[in-house]
Amino acid sequence: MILISQDRRLTKAAREALEADNTAQRLNLIRQKVFIRYAAADAITERLQEALEDYPTEGDSHILIWGPSGIGKSQIVKRFAKLQNLPDDPRASKANVPVLVVSMGPTGSARGLLVRILGQLNAPYGKSASTDTLYPDVLRLLRTSGVKILVIDELHHIEKGNRKQREEALATIKLLGNDLGITIVGCGTIAALRTLRWDPQIERRFEPHRLEVWGHNEQTYGLLNSLETCLPLRHASGLSDDKIATWIINESEGTTREIAYLVRRAALMAIRSEKERIDLPLLRSLNHVRPSVRRQREDVLLRAASLPPL
Repeated sequence: MILISQDRRLTKAAREALEADNTAQRLNLIRQKVFIRYAAADAITERLQEALEDYPTEGDSHILIWGPSGIGKSQIVKRFAKLQNLPDDPRASKANVPVLVVSMGPTGSARGLLVRILGQLNAPYGKSASTDTLYPDVLRLLRTSGVKILVIDELHHIEKGNRKQREEALATIKLLGNDLGITIVGCGTIAALRTLRWDPQIERRFEPHRLEVWGHNEQTYGLLNSLETCLPLRHASGLSDDKIATWIINESEGTTREIAYLVRRAALMAIRSEKERIDLPLLRSLNHVRPSVRRQREDVLLRAASLPPL
């Protein structure tokens, strides 16, 4: 058994894995994606809780969570939904789903949204059924399932349709809010803001909450410290130390997903190399390529293959 200083901050799982001195257990723990709480995520979670308590509404009070891809929008709403959908009473009906999370789907159509809602609720539907046919079934199921908040992820996909399709999708979202008295929570990139502007009336109903990329500030250092508490390494790494933090922030380009990915890779390498801590030389040995550089290289390959970049 390894003795660990009691003043070293570690999660219970990380401390137990480290004390057991089981390499496989430690590696498996690092591979697990954990949710790290931080101020912006807590603020959004509190707003979602308020929306849940405000049910029923007049259908005119919705929320838009927007920010770059990989910043953690989906993780926040999915975690909130998971916590709310756990029944306090084990004997309670599993059909009660206060918070339902669906994706807008690749086409961004109204019908696609309704089909995905039915799919999430394990409800059958006619493959050729129209939007008008599906809508009453969706209303009935959302009511009987006790849905109070409907989260629509990838809201910006609505932009992929033509004008008529965009108008139909936005009108359907507006109707769901009106007919059910629920809060709609949209998640997406900055394009989601533009999407809502196709209908000024619905745009006014959405309260925007922005998740920004991580920069050189105390909030980011706090995130890195929290990530380090999840790592069952024998020695402290000091991820928030200036040089290490700067490298991680720059190489990740400030997205939550890339920061967590880098830290996980480095921690796995630290165990396998028996270094047991993350330092600057180890980080550099990962030969990490920044997301924007990866994109540029892919664009070059697409042009070489005579394919238009996305």
